[in-house]
Amino acid sequence: MFQGSFRNIRVLFALSGIITLAAVLLFSLIFGSLNLSLSEVVSGLTSSESMFARSIVWDIRLPRFLDAAIAGSCLAVAGVLLQGVTRNSLADPTILGITSAAGLGCAIATFVSSFTPQWAIALSSVGGSLLGAGIIYTFSYQGSTSPVRLALAGVALAAFFGAIIVALLATSQLFVQQSLGFLAGGFYGVGWKELYGLLPYAIFGLVAATFFGTRLNILMLGDEQASSLGVLINRTRGGALLIASVLTAAAVSTAGIVSFVGLVCPHIARILVGNDHRLRIPAAALLGAILVSFADLIARIIIAPSELPMGIITAGIGAPFLLYLVRYRI
Repeated sequence: MFQGSFRNIRVLFALSGIITLAAVLLFSLIFGSLNLSLSEVVSGLTSSESMFARSIVWDIRLPRFLDAAIAGSCLAVAGVLLQGVTRNSLADPTILGITSAAGLGCAIATFVSSFTPQWAIALSSVGGSLLGAGIIYTFSYQGSTSPVRLALAGVALAAFFGAIIVALLATSQLFVQQSLGFLAGGFYGVGWKELYGLLPYAIFGLVAATFFGTRLNILMLGDEQASSLGVLINRTRGGALLIASVLTAAAVSTAGIVSFVGLVCPHIARILVGNDHRLRIPAAALLGAILVSFADLIARIIIAPSELPMGIITAGIGAPFLLYLVRYRI
């Protein structure tokens, strides 16, 4: 009876999440610097009779929503993986330095040329994140990988790479608004080409992450117990770190440096579906899509026709949640 009730709760959560995400999609297509009617949105999606509505809905707002939703899913799932392998409830891509490493890859690609194609920026982001993950893993490995050493190496890497990013952007030919948008996170000006750039890495990372659910569950028992049950500890941590790096890079290549998503969503997923990582991973993906797409919507309309960097909204949500975790959950 209890299992049946819990299953019903999971189904209710999934349906509620999908409905919420659909509502955010609808509002994202309607509201912006210029509000559209529902009939104009439908026309923009289904016909080319009104080129004005078609351009706004199909060419600008729909790809921007998809970019935000997929980037949010990537960051949230990366957070689940990192919290699982470090057994640290405060681990996320930003704190462990992977976001800064991916951001450095993007900054270098942009510094080389302001006309660098999006696929090259995404590839540079992935390369930077994998380099960062390799450095973190190398410094944390002393016969075996330690969650504490992983976290400390990540914090040091985040500070170091973050300083290099600021230096590159300060000496590049980017406008101040573009630099601020990258550092604070946002989707200003993104479209289909950005979506096509992140999609291969996002699909690979999200699918690969689902295979780590059972291993992360066993890893929660402790290294000695997990090893006795046949889990290869170092390979599991290294593989999860690699997948988290790819996911983070996919998001950073489009959204810039976004904080707190990989911290908040895994915890909310745990509250809603429990500690089973086989459920937490898809739940966090859905929550990440909702959080980032909603934050982007608010960033676009709160001071319309101008917009705020989306990362300000996620920080406004995530920082109080972090304080709540520190006070009541950790």
